[in-house]
Amino acid sequence: MPNKILLNNKIYHPNEQDLPCLIHYEPKTGGSHFSVTMLADLFLKGSKILFLTAYPMAKDNFLQQINGYESKTAYITDESQLNTDTQAIILESANEKLFLSAIEKLNDINERILFIKNMEVFGNQIFNSCLKFKKIILSGNLDQCSMKKQISKKQYKTIILFNKPKTYLKIEPPNLKKYTGYLWSDNKKGLVSIQVEN
Repeated sequence: MPNKILLNNKIYHPNEQDLPCLIHYEPKTGGSHFSVTMLADLFLKGSKILFLTAYPMAKDNFLQQINGYESKTAYITDESQLNTDTQAIILESANEKLFLSAIEKLNDINERILFIKNMEVFGNQIFNSCLKFKKIILSGNLDQCSMKKQISKKQYKTIILFNKPKTYLKIEPPNLKKYTGYLWSDNKKGLVSIQVEN
Protein backbone atom coordinates (compact mmCIF):
# COMPACT_ATOMS: atom_id res chain seq x y z
CA MET A 1 0.00 0.00 0.00
CA PRO A 2 1.39 3.43 -0.89
CA ASN A 3 2.25 5.92 1.81
CA LYS A 4 0.24 9.13 1.78
CA ILE A 5 1.65 12.54 0.85
CA LEU A 6 0.54 15.40 3.08
CA LEU A 7 0.61 19.03 1.92
CA ASN A 8 -0.08 21.44 4.79
CA ASN A 9 -1.36 18.40 6.76
CA LYS A 10 -3.96 17.45 4.12
CA ILE A 11 -3.78 14.48 1.74
CA TYR A 12 -2.19 15.59 -1.52
CA HIS A 13 -2.14 13.75 -4.85
CA PRO A 14 0.34 15.02 -7.45
CA ASN A 15 -0.70 14.86 -11.09
CA GLU A 16 0.99 15.11 -14.46
CA GLN A 17 -0.01 18.78 -14.77
CA ASP A 18 2.45 19.44 -11.90
CA LEU A 19 5.39 18.38 -14.11
CA PRO A 20 8.22 19.01 -14.75
CA CYS A 21 9.27 18.62 -11.12
CA LEU A 22 12.60 19.05 -9.33
CA ILE A 23 13.10 17.46 -5.90
CA HIS A 24 16.29 18.46 -4.09
CA TYR A 25 17.53 16.82 -0.92
CA GLU A 26 20.64 15.76 0.94
CA PRO A 27 20.91 12.24 2.42
CA LYS A 28 18.73 11.40 5.44
CA THR A 29 16.34 14.34 4.94
CA GLY A 30 13.33 12.39 3.65
CA GLY A 31 13.49 13.45 0.01
CA SER A 32 14.42 10.03 -1.30
CA HIS A 33 11.39 8.25 0.16
CA PHE A 34 9.17 11.19 -0.77
CA SER A 35 10.24 10.96 -4.44
CA VAL A 36 9.37 7.27 -4.68
CA THR A 37 6.04 7.81 -2.89
CA MET A 38 5.17 10.58 -5.34
CA LEU A 39 5.94 8.30 -8.27
CA ALA A 40 3.91 5.42 -6.78
CA ASP A 41 0.95 7.77 -6.34
CA LEU A 42 1.15 8.86 -10.00
CA PHE A 43 1.50 5.24 -11.15
CA LEU A 44 -1.56 4.13 -9.19
CA LYS A 45 -3.55 6.90 -10.88
CA GLY A 46 -2.55 5.49 -14.28
CA SER A 47 0.61 7.37 -15.29
CA LYS A 48 3.09 5.59 -17.54
CA ILE A 49 6.64 5.68 -16.21
CA LEU A 50 10.27 5.22 -17.22
CA PHE A 51 12.21 4.67 -14.00
CA LEU A 52 15.97 5.18 -13.62
CA THR A 53 17.68 5.14 -10.26
CA ALA A 54 21.28 4.71 -9.20
CA TYR A 55 20.54 2.13 -6.49
CA PRO A 56 18.10 -0.81 -6.34
CA MET A 57 16.55 0.19 -2.98
CA ALA A 58 14.34 2.74 -4.76
CA LYS A 59 12.97 0.04 -7.07
CA ASP A 60 12.19 -2.18 -4.05
CA ASN A 61 10.49 0.72 -2.25
CA PHE A 62 8.38 1.49 -5.36
CA LEU A 63 7.30 -2.16 -5.80
CA GLN A 64 6.38 -2.36 -2.12
CA GLN A 65 4.19 0.74 -2.43
CA ILE A 66 2.37 -0.52 -5.53
CA ASN A 67 1.86 -3.96 -4.00
CA GLY A 68 -0.67 -5.90 -6.09
CA TYR A 69 0.08 -4.05 -9.33
CA GLU A 70 3.53 -5.48 -10.05
CA SER A 71 2.18 -7.12 -13.23
CA LYS A 72 1.95 -3.62 -14.73
CA THR A 73 5.72 -3.18 -14.40
CA ALA A 74 8.70 -4.59 -16.28
CA TYR A 75 12.28 -4.78 -15.01
CA ILE A 76 14.56 -4.24 -17.99
CA THR A 77 18.26 -5.13 -18.09
CA ASP A 78 18.84 -5.16 -21.85
CA GLU A 79 17.87 -2.97 -24.80
CA SER A 80 16.21 -5.93 -26.56
CA GLN A 81 13.60 -6.11 -23.75
CA LEU A 82 12.34 -2.56 -24.29
CA ASN A 83 8.69 -2.40 -25.33
CA THR A 84 5.64 -0.27 -24.66
CA ASP A 85 3.46 -3.04 -23.21
CA THR A 86 3.90 -2.15 -19.55
CA GLN A 87 2.81 0.89 -17.61
CA ALA A 88 6.07 1.21 -15.65
CA ILE A 89 9.42 0.35 -17.19
CA ILE A 90 12.02 -0.02 -14.43
CA LEU A 91 15.52 0.05 -15.84
CA GLU A 92 18.47 -1.78 -14.33
CA SER A 93 19.90 0.51 -11.65
CA ALA A 94 22.57 2.96 -12.84
CA ASN A 95 22.35 1.75 -16.47
CA GLU A 96 22.71 5.07 -18.31
CA LYS A 97 23.13 3.42 -21.71
CA LEU A 98 19.81 1.63 -21.32
CA PHE A 99 18.06 4.88 -20.40
CA LEU A 100 19.45 6.62 -23.50
CA SER A 101 18.30 3.69 -25.66
CA ALA A 102 14.83 3.82 -24.08
CA ILE A 103 14.48 7.52 -24.91
CA GLU A 104 15.35 6.80 -28.54
CA LYS A 105 13.41 3.56 -29.01
CA LEU A 106 10.17 3.84 -27.05
CA ASN A 107 7.52 5.31 -29.33
CA ASP A 108 5.42 6.34 -26.30
CA ILE A 109 8.27 8.19 -24.58
CA ASN A 110 6.36 11.50 -24.60
CA GLU A 111 3.52 9.84 -22.69
CA ARG A 112 5.82 8.55 -19.93
CA ILE A 113 7.02 10.30 -16.81
CA LEU A 114 10.83 10.16 -16.86
CA PHE A 115 11.84 9.58 -13.25
CA ILE A 116 15.54 10.08 -12.54
CA LYS A 117 16.49 9.43 -8.95
CA ASN A 118 19.93 10.03 -7.42
CA MET A 119 20.47 12.54 -10.21
CA GLU A 120 23.84 13.55 -8.74
CA VAL A 121 25.25 10.17 -9.79
CA PHE A 122 24.49 10.49 -13.50
CA GLY A 123 26.51 12.08 -16.30
CA ASN A 124 25.78 14.88 -18.74
CA GLN A 125 24.32 12.61 -21.41
CA ILE A 126 21.38 11.74 -19.20
CA PHE A 127 20.49 15.41 -18.62
CA ASN A 128 21.13 16.42 -22.23
CA SER A 129 18.62 13.78 -23.28
CA CYS A 130 15.91 14.33 -20.65
CA LEU A 131 15.82 18.08 -19.91
CA LYS A 132 13.89 18.75 -23.12
CA PHE A 133 10.96 16.65 -21.89
CA LYS A 134 8.01 18.07 -19.98
CA LYS A 135 7.02 14.99 -17.96
CA ILE A 136 10.12 14.62 -15.83
CA ILE A 137 10.84 14.23 -12.14
CA LEU A 138 14.48 14.90 -11.26
CA SER A 139 15.26 13.78 -7.73
CA GLY A 140 18.50 14.00 -5.74
CA ASN A 141 21.18 16.43 -4.62
CA LEU A 142 21.19 19.29 -7.12
CA ASP A 143 24.42 20.77 -5.71
CA GLN A 144 26.38 17.64 -6.66
CA CYS A 145 25.06 17.35 -10.23
CA SER A 146 27.48 17.71 -13.11
CA MET A 147 24.98 19.97 -14.93
CA LYS A 148 23.48 21.77 -11.94
CA LYS A 149 23.37 25.13 -13.77
CA GLN A 150 21.46 23.74 -16.74
CA ILE A 151 19.16 21.75 -14.44
CA SER A 152 18.41 24.81 -12.29
CA LYS A 153 17.60 26.96 -15.33
CA LYS A 154 14.83 24.69 -16.58
CA GLN A 155 11.31 26.00 -15.96
CA TYR A 156 9.69 23.67 -13.41
CA LYS A 157 6.02 23.66 -12.56
CA THR A 158 6.85 22.16 -9.15
CA ILE A 159 9.96 22.43 -6.98
CA ILE A 160 10.26 20.52 -3.71
CA LEU A 161 13.15 21.23 -1.34
CA PHE A 162 14.11 19.19 1.72
CA ASN A 163 16.95 21.59 2.44
CA LYS A 164 18.18 24.81 0.87
CA PRO A 165 20.48 24.12 -2.10
CA LYS A 166 23.63 26.16 -2.68
CA THR A 167 22.69 26.26 -6.38
CA TYR A 168 20.41 29.22 -7.11
CA LEU A 169 16.71 28.47 -7.53
CA LYS A 170 13.94 31.05 -7.63
CA ILE A 171 12.40 29.86 -4.36
CA GLU A 172 13.56 30.07 -0.78
CA PRO A 173 12.47 27.32 1.64
CA PRO A 174 11.62 28.15 5.26
CA ASN A 175 13.46 26.42 8.08
CA LEU A 176 12.50 22.77 7.74
CA LYS A 177 12.17 19.98 10.25
CA LYS A 178 13.68 16.61 9.40
CA TYR A 179 11.61 14.61 6.88
CA THR A 180 9.63 17.71 5.91
CA GLY A 181 9.95 19.43 2.56
CA TYR A 182 8.80 22.72 1.07
CA LEU A 183 6.66 22.46 -2.06
CA TRP A 184 6.36 25.38 -4.45
CA SER A 185 4.21 25.32 -7.57
CA ASP A 186 2.25 27.77 -9.69
CA ASN A 187 -0.94 27.24 -7.72
CA LYS A 188 0.07 25.81 -4.34
CA LYS A 189 2.78 26.13 -1.73
CA GLY A 190 3.46 24.63 1.64
CA LEU A 191 5.05 21.91 3.74
CA VAL A 192 5.01 18.32 2.54
CA SER A 193 5.63 15.12 4.44
CA ILE A 194 4.87 11.41 4.22
CA GLN A 195 2.29 9.59 6.31
CA VAL A 196 3.46 6.00 6.46
CA GLU A 197 0.71 3.41 6.08
CA ASN A 198 1.09 0.28 8.22
